[in-house]
Amino acid sequence: MSDKLSVTFEGNDRELFMSYGLLNELAKLVGSPEVAPSISLDEHLRAEVLAACLAERKPSGKVTQKVKDMDDLDISIDDIESILDWATEHVLNFFVRSLGKMLKRVEANKDVLEGLKSSLDGLQGSASATA
Repeated sequence: MSDKLSVTFEGNDRELFMSYGLLNELAKLVGSPEVAPSISLDEHLRAEVLAACLAERKPSGKVTQKVKDMDDLDISIDDIESILDWATEHVLNFFVRSLGKMLKRVEANKDVLEGLKSSLDGLQGSASATA
């Protein structure tokens, strides 16, 4: 999986870069890993992802110029599909890596978490009712 993707947009060769800023924006748009496969299928999500990927950005990922008109894109269907596949792969990879790290943290702290659960269960039984 490459951080860069070359496409032809508005008659010019353009290299897209998966910066932190772009990946963060895509993760916000998608929201969760189970939604990632819908990027190519959901018309609103597809348009938002394309707009995010095609916006001109600084190397950091900060947008310098948004796409002027999403209804008038001069770009091939093949390049659009490549962008959507590229974005999906990066977002899905981000979510999977993040979930994997979280599972390792949970496993490493399993004893502490079980102790907390036992304490909370004990507190629940002794809680007094308030009017």
